[in-house]
Amino acid sequence: MNFLFSRKIATIFAGFSGVGVITTLISLGAIYLFLEILQTPLILTYSIIYFLTILLSYFLNSVFVFKAPLGLEKGIKYFLIYLSGMVIGILVLWLLDQLFDYDSYILAYLVLPVTMMWNFLMSYFLFQTK
Repeated sequence: MNFLFSRKIATIFAGFSGVGVITTLISLGAIYLFLEILQTPLILTYSIIYFLTILLSYFLNSVFVFKAPLGLEKGIKYFLIYLSGMVIGILVLWLLDQLFDYDSYILAYLVLPVTMMWNFLMSYFLFQTK
């Protein structure tokens, strides 16, 4: 892997991570609000918040990170990437819930690194295809 390619990947990952910080902070606040204050069900809450932050993430990553035009076809593929990430997240969430006696909001937070790496790798390949 040459230096320019490595630098390009690092720059894209940094931007993707920045968008991830924004959407994650929104997710964390919403997860806490809905699970701890409003006492909504764990899986339903996780799923709804995940869907809503996908929309924000697609917009921010398309415009600011990958500098790609917004489009319906790419938007659908992006949504499917995040949907597959959500399924992975739900499976990991279920597994963690079976293994550990933690509060629901802690379990939901533990899933975030797993889904972030999946989403970055798949999004990178999506936006690199012409």
